[in-house]
Amino acid sequence: MDTIYVKAGVVVQSRNTLFKTLLIIMVIMVLSGCGKSETSEQKISDVAVSESMDQTGTEESEESMETTEEPEEQDFEEALSETAEAESESSSGRIQTPVKIPDLSAAGNTLFNLIGQNTDAQSEGTGILEGWELLDSAELDFNEDGIPDYVGVLDNFSQEEGSFYPRILFAIESTEQDGYRLSFQDANLIRTRSEGGVFGDPYLPMTAEGTSFTTNSYGGSAWRWGESKTYTYQEGTWYLTFSEEFYGYGDFTTSEEINNWETGVGIRRERSDDFDEMEKYWEGEKEGYDIEYEIALEEPLTLYQAGMRWWLSTDRRTDWEVTSVKIAEDVKISEDQVVYPSQGFRGYHDEDGIFYGFSAPDSRTSYLARYSFEDHSLSVLAESEGSIDYLGLEYYKGKIYYTTDIFEEVTYRTKREESGLIKEEQMVGFTLNRMNADGTEKEEIFEYRYPGAEQEIMEFYPPYLALNYEISRDEIIMEVYVGNEEPHPFYRMNVDGSGQRQIGQVPR
Repeated sequence: MDTIYVKAGVVVQSRNTLFKTLLIIMVIMVLSGCGKSETSEQKISDVAVSESMDQTGTEESEESMETTEEPEEQDFEEALSETAEAESESSSGRIQTPVKIPDLSAAGNTLFNLIGQNTDAQSEGTGILEGWELLDSAELDFNEDGIPDYVGVLDNFSQEEGSFYPRILFAIESTEQDGYRLSFQDANLIRTRSEGGVFGDPYLPMTAEGTSFTTNSYGGSAWRWGESKTYTYQEGTWYLTFSEEFYGYGDFTTSEEINNWETGVGIRRERSDDFDEMEKYWEGEKEGYDIEYEIALEEPLTLYQAGMRWWLSTDRRTDWEVTSVKIAEDVKISEDQVVYPSQGFRGYHDEDGIFYGFSAPDSRTSYLARYSFEDHSLSVLAESEGSIDYLGLEYYKGKIYYTTDIFEEVTYRTKREESGLIKEEQMVGFTLNRMNADGTEKEEIFEYRYPGAEQEIMEFYPPYLALNYEISRDEIIMEVYVGNEEPHPFYRMNVDGSGQRQIGQVPR
């Protein structure tokens, strides 16, 4: 069975799930630190190379393994569990406590003076901005009165130990009688200095034109990512109207995502991240992508919704009070065993609440729970003997979509055993499931099984398997990640699982 270890509320699992943990750790440490969002498709090539080395089965590599004394499995897994805990907390800012940001609602003129570097007129809001400095600003006229308006970013350079300071994005608009007033403030949308990975501070200057402004960031290390997001003022509300993200090795782009909410069309482009393939194009960009497709976009999010749904926004949250706990009828766990969201493994979240995972002490069962921001209630919705992919969870039109792993006993060849064979449980596939928000009406809508696992004796153990998917306009687009040596097929289907069809693949 797949064993779950719990260290400070971080769920870590052995074998294939342990490999998932390594995947996340190496993204954090080696590739991009806090790179593309968890809902974006990321190609973890360093891990894929490691997986390839494990599966090549060459005489040299296997002889080396024979002469190397292996650590006891329990010690090895516990060590990785502790590492996962440290890296997960460090990457998300959970080791530090997010500070409560100042309320800028009465600081419109103070912010205007700060932007204009007019330090003589600080009468309004004195002390509100103590410790905060202007990082960037841009001029526009979003209320279209012919008088300049401004957007800006505040930063706090305090080095107070144990504290986490978000950056504050804000906008002020001109008024006829009161000078300037605050249009909005948001502490979720701008990356901090520590959220750029090895590259360092990911912040790039914002731009503005007409009634729109664009934020930009860039980070990573050898594997790099970039993102830009445009917000537009329409009839008194700010909306996210355009976004663009890319991911790749150096100057070689392997993944690109463009969303234009004004046209309602999103574009997705993917290339192989195999190093042999990329080396052919070090001196110039490869023409075309291995797969390119369009999706119909939902209605645009408001700026507030976009901030609340951004994958790092929960690291900025200061209020995790729980007022009530409800457990679904088919979930077998006592209330005193429930792990609260501040200590759980956080997944999908929006302006209403967050879904997260945990396992009870001394239990092999994974649990899925939801926490409401409005009434601070907690609901335990589902349990699974296999792992639940909390990072890959989605919530769409009242339904929760989540994947669970399929484990079966397989036999594969190895030179690490005298018999030349190992027989054990391994992950051989996964299912995509959905259920109502209250945990009822659970159903499986997609299943993938690795074809090679059907062999009586496999040449190597099954490759790492994962499902990346996106839901929009009642359609699901999926990429099946099949290790480092095999193509990754892409599928489209309706949200109920009907109409499934393959639309292409990315070669390895």
